[in-house]
Amino acid sequence: MDGMVTEYLVATFADYFGDVKLYIEDRSFRRFVESCLEETIVVYVDHLLSQKVENRVRILADLRELASAESLDSFTLIYTNILEHQPDCPSEVVEKLVALREGIPRKEAKEVVQECKEIYENSLIDGNPPKSGFVFGKLKCLTVKKGIWGKLGQ
Repeated sequence: MDGMVTEYLVATFADYFGDVKLYIEDRSFRRFVESCLEETIVVYVDHLLSQKVENRVRILADLRELASAESLDSFTLIYTNILEHQPDCPSEVVEKLVALREGIPRKEAKEVVQECKEIYENSLIDGNPPKSGFVFGKLKCLTVKKGIWGKLGQ
């Protein structure tokens, strides 16, 4: 029951923020959001100090590791670890991170992306992630249909 209550609260906040943004100026909306973020940070730090946030912030450390990986093996190992905690992390995340990195030869970048696509596809159950995480389904940057390789001049 607690999970459903939380889902309803999150949906309510999303609706509320959308409504507020419609009726106030951007500058005022930014101040409002900053105030909400400050309150969130206070609650977050309070929970962090009581060890309740570790699972929520693990993805930040994992993504930092993924972004700084130096080899195909490193990328695939770290991506596999991410999928253990965030099974809905699509291979497009790796694709975008690799595209942002300088110094990775195109051939190696394609190998990394292809290998991670296979890892992701093998993790799916009936075409869907085994469970939903709390980050990747909400990212707007992952809803773009065009692949990053078009940008790189494949």
